[in-house]
Amino acid sequence: MDAKENILDAWIAIEKLSEGNINLREGSNFKYKKLPRFHENWTDFFRGKLSDMYMNGVKPSKHSNPGFVLYFDIFNFKDLINKLTKKFEINDKYHDDNNAKKYTYCVAFKLDGDQFKLVENSLFYTMSGYAHRKGNLPANITEAQEQLSKCLAETFQYDFDKGMSKLIGQKTQDSGENYYEITDDVTNLDPFLHSFYVEDLEFAKGSYSENLTNYLFGSSTEKINLDSNKSSDSFNSQEIYKILEPKNYPLGRFPANPEWGLSLMQQIAVNIAINDSSNVRGVNGPPGTGKTTLLKDIFAEHTVRQAFIIADLPKKHLSLTETYFAKGKIAKLDTEISNNNILVASSNNGAVQNIVTDLPNIGQVDKQFLQDVLEDDYFTHLSDEDSDNQTWGLFAAEGGKKDNVQKILTKIKKMSEDFLNDFEQNENAYNDFIKQYHLVESKRQAAQKLSDLYKEFLKVRTELEERTQTYNQRLIIEEDKCRKKIDEQKITLSNLRKLIEENKTNLSGLENHSSMNTHKISLEKDTIDAIKHQRPAAYWLLKLIQHPTAKAYKHKSLKAYTKLYQLLDQQQKIENACEQKMKRLKELQLEYKRLIDNVESIRKKFVSWKRREENTLRDLSQRVSNMQKDITQSGVEPLDLTMNYDELQQTNPWFTKEYRVEQSKLFMAALAVKKQFLYENQKSLKASYLIWSHMGDYAIAPKKHLISIAWDWINFAIPVIGTTFASFARMFKFMEENTIGNIYIDEAGQATPQSAVGAMIRGRRVMAVGDPAQIRPVVTLSNGVIGLIAHRYHAAENIINGYSSVQTLVDQASKFGYQKTEEEWVGIPLWVHRRSLNPMFSISNELSYQKQMVLPGNMLKPGKGRWVNIGGESNDKFVMQQGKWLKEKISHRKSDNIFVISPFKNVVNQLKKSLGKVGFDKSNIGTVHTFQGKETDIVYLVLGASDKEKGAALWAVSEPNLINVAATRAKREFYIIGDKHLYEELGSEVVDITLSVFCDYSDACEEQKVDK
Repeated sequence: MDAKENILDAWIAIEKLSEGNINLREGSNFKYKKLPRFHENWTDFFRGKLSDMYMNGVKPSKHSNPGFVLYFDIFNFKDLINKLTKKFEINDKYHDDNNAKKYTYCVAFKLDGDQFKLVENSLFYTMSGYAHRKGNLPANITEAQEQLSKCLAETFQYDFDKGMSKLIGQKTQDSGENYYEITDDVTNLDPFLHSFYVEDLEFAKGSYSENLTNYLFGSSTEKINLDSNKSSDSFNSQEIYKILEPKNYPLGRFPANPEWGLSLMQQIAVNIAINDSSNVRGVNGPPGTGKTTLLKDIFAEHTVRQAFIIADLPKKHLSLTETYFAKGKIAKLDTEISNNNILVASSNNGAVQNIVTDLPNIGQVDKQFLQDVLEDDYFTHLSDEDSDNQTWGLFAAEGGKKDNVQKILTKIKKMSEDFLNDFEQNENAYNDFIKQYHLVESKRQAAQKLSDLYKEFLKVRTELEERTQTYNQRLIIEEDKCRKKIDEQKITLSNLRKLIEENKTNLSGLENHSSMNTHKISLEKDTIDAIKHQRPAAYWLLKLIQHPTAKAYKHKSLKAYTKLYQLLDQQQKIENACEQKMKRLKELQLEYKRLIDNVESIRKKFVSWKRREENTLRDLSQRVSNMQKDITQSGVEPLDLTMNYDELQQTNPWFTKEYRVEQSKLFMAALAVKKQFLYENQKSLKASYLIWSHMGDYAIAPKKHLISIAWDWINFAIPVIGTTFASFARMFKFMEENTIGNIYIDEAGQATPQSAVGAMIRGRRVMAVGDPAQIRPVVTLSNGVIGLIAHRYHAAENIINGYSSVQTLVDQASKFGYQKTEEEWVGIPLWVHRRSLNPMFSISNELSYQKQMVLPGNMLKPGKGRWVNIGGESNDKFVMQQGKWLKEKISHRKSDNIFVISPFKNVVNQLKKSLGKVGFDKSNIGTVHTFQGKETDIVYLVLGASDKEKGAALWAVSEPNLINVAATRAKREFYIIGDKHLYEELGSEVVDITLSVFCDYSDACEEQKVDK
């Protein structure tokens, strides 16, 4: 067996184990009667009971099949849970006991002439009954039922009375608790005897659905964390900006007050819902964060998209291609149109009713649109028929159970009849719509251009900031570098100047020396010339004879020449030295000039760089200024992700009231297109009514597809249809995979995961809206027993457990969401809370939402709240002193809108008795499940319990869910009544946080210590 089948089988076992409920006190006269252990004539007994029923006012139905149903071996379900817990040594925590009664099996008999006969296939052997008898879960309950059915058939084969006596007397009856029910139609056994989901779970085993696969095992696509807190490490500004580009906004809008746009995360959820390609997604909305509000805008956009596709069709009258009887034909609605059909589903019937009654309520339409929407008249007279309030049109209707489906079909029939009786066509509907469509689209395109400009503005501004910062930093560095280089050059220049001066001085000395030496040479030459004139006559002769005169002349002459030569040699050296000095001086002077030029070059280079950078910054600054001016003049608020967190969450960028007005007008124009299109295809509309009115005739293979084709027309005509999951399988029994355009699941956090399997298979796109941090799904089995089932079927325990919900599974399949904690991924989060004042808001925010929720500025004035400390002895969690205190309080404020809530069923029952005596409405007293999705001004949470019931007390406050839900039912005041000492001693962080918040918003911290 594969993982999918294991999970489905485990869910089937859970559902079957939950079957067989019987309320022995149901009805004013109790419809279930104790079956006698003996009667002489059972035929007379039951015929007499049938006569009594008709004499008491029950009228035989059109298809009357009178008879009775026997319910054998009634037992307390908690006894079975305790038995299984003990046998399998399950270590279960405390849970508020399920006091339901179960029957082991039931069987029906109908009156046939004068005798009663066993109704074929009427035996229902409950799994819980089998387990209660055998002390174990059956390997195959179907096989056990077949064996019992065979025995019963043999017992009643010949004689009813003997069979009854034998059956009653059989030792196999473990209990004398046997009951009977008299009924006018025994062939229509109470559908509540069976699970609502088993049939679809079995269907899923043989089906392939990508949506179901993703639902069970999560999506393999990369998760996108929509963290919108700029102080967070995972702040995802890029993805948030991308999603909130104007081109991703819807063109349609529900015609509510246009003064107010959606909050940031609401708009993100809408934009993803209408544009994301993935087919399963979750929206995680804490209490009061506008989940229903965003659904309205999504529904409006679906309507607009359908109208646009229709208006673009070359032929509005679709070809009748599908034969549904003889000459009767129906057109197949274009898939792109049916892809925008809307079904709302929930496990909470109140949630379904709230949506389908709220949407068409005239009070939901802003007064500026009211006249137009009423003039357009989208079958308003049909919508008003079943409504306690005036409506603006047949935009939504409740389906699900048989009577509701019949009402829908009646409305479809009446629509068809309207088209035949003086219907006023609106042939301009298509052109009017297209004209309005282009107007809204042009505004969206203009906003996109502005967004592109703003994106460029942010880019340029960032570049300006970065370049300015870089410039300022580099300017200091470059100035310092330039200064250092010039300083270094200056030192070198100074040294060069010294060398030049030294060389000049040396050269000047050499030149002086050379001049002096030249003069000496001249004098010496004159001396030689004078000596030459003194040459004796006949010198050569005198020299030859070595005359003294010749010798003296020669000596004098030689001396003079020697000195001259010395002076000439010296002069040559001086001139050589001068030449070297001159060369060196020129070199130094050239080097000096080069350094002077280099210093100037360094200065020029720096100045040029500085001028270039400043020009760039000036240009960028001018661009920023021009773009900012254009953005400001547009009058549109752009998406500024640098805003503080609270402001950012409340912002709705890009579009103004004017755009929202035109969006609403487009939605109304789309309804006019729908109406005209239905008129032009009235034969198909009529066919849809006929097919669904005789659905059984079309449940065979060759015709089965006609049921889905007909549904597309029905859901197109009534844009939003709601159903509970309990009625889903019955309503869509004959529809295959991927046959419903969009399924929106409301209050998904409170729905058991198996309840949505049929929706996952049939829905093309599914969005779950809810909050797992509120009350978890109601399960009749303990967590330990569920764990036992998961183990038996080898099913994943992260799915088969007592706390998973439709919301938790859808969240895991969602591409977009929020990493709430390291371990917990949730769907698209909504953060702006618009219901409860403080301290209720802060209790909820701190307990369950990591302080991410935001309270609008107009709700900052605190309400009232405190812990009323009352202890005392308890009896099954009920503390009489707490009841007395509450009775006294409520007796003085009966006109106020008050809910009284308790975690424990017995406390609720006792409070109903007590408060009923002062005229308090008992319907306003209940467990938290009673008030899920509701709100009022004042809430009293009665915790109950005493020291002897610490396990029960800890169960109530071990998780934040219960106090979170109770606190957020209250708009203005919230009081917890309980033994403060007991609950403080439990070590519960939930209690600690709650008390701390109460003290932050109350002057009564000391008073909370004792309240008598």
